[in-house]
Amino acid sequence: MGPDMGESVRIGVIGAGKIGLQHCRTLAQHPGVELVAVADLSQEHAERAAALARGATSTTDHASLLADPSIRAVVIAATSDVHVTLISEAARAGKDVFCEKPLALTLEDADAVLRVVDECGVKLQVGFQRRFDPAYCEAQRAIAAGELGEVELIVGTTRDPKPASVEYLRGSGSLFVDMSIHDYDSVRFLTGLEVEEVFTWGEVLYQDGEGEAFVDTAVTTLKLASGALATITNSRRAVYGYEVGIEVMGSKGKVAVGQEQETLVRHYGEQGVSHDYVAWYWDRFRDAYAQELAHFVRCAAAGRAPDSSGADARAALAIALAAGRSWREGRPVRV
Repeated sequence: MGPDMGESVRIGVIGAGKIGLQHCRTLAQHPGVELVAVADLSQEHAERAAALARGATSTTDHASLLADPSIRAVVIAATSDVHVTLISEAARAGKDVFCEKPLALTLEDADAVLRVVDECGVKLQVGFQRRFDPAYCEAQRAIAAGELGEVELIVGTTRDPKPASVEYLRGSGSLFVDMSIHDYDSVRFLTGLEVEEVFTWGEVLYQDGEGEAFVDTAVTTLKLASGALATITNSRRAVYGYEVGIEVMGSKGKVAVGQEQETLVRHYGEQGVSHDYVAWYWDRFRDAYAQELAHFVRCAAAGRAPDSSGADARAALAIALAAGRSWREGRPVRV
């Protein structure tokens, strides 16, 4: 997991919530990284994350982190609605940037922030961790090698065990931009094909206690440039645990990616067959999250452009926004 150069990459983290804390833990254990500082609006969260790395400082002022000339790169794990602002500020400070998805909440903002990144000459990687998961990578290799023949049909899903908090949902940008976008990106990553048209059904099947309602269940049909079709299902309330998977079928066969069991043991008894289940996204993609950060560190050290680029993030966002528009207008939408 070490970088391509001997010198440690000095990194700051902005956002120390659930995923930010996990990123800090990963970076603190990385032999090619010096985690220098952690910024979060909550001093408690910043201190908790900074304590993971020896000598790391904590602050509620991310500007002071960006002003540190010794920090070479930043990891942004703040809420989606501030990604554009933080990426722009980091780029203007000369820092390479890893930012959690989505890149932005509108295409106009996405284009604007990508221009800033380009003008400042910094590197940008956006967090689509499935691109670094061994199973997804093997499926992508097989498809690219032609082992499936011509891609014809893709079926994928992501289902969370329970709805997120109302506060989180307010800033998420919708189910399509927050959750489904991973599946849309997976379709592009696995097949190498672009999406041309989207049709989406979405429903509010869960009502929170404050009277606000957010689409929590959706089915999206994608038409790809080759004529292949994809169906993506999403739910925020799969009470049995976290579920994710995708199948890609071609003229010569198919590949299927998925992992339901935490341990590969089944128990057989009078009540039938039982096994454990992956509880949450971190349990399923722990290694993939570590690998995507390791990739970012290597690229920052070597000065080369990362995979999971800003252009990839924009393409996935375009599909997600088209899906949202299709749901609102009840018609197919061109991407």
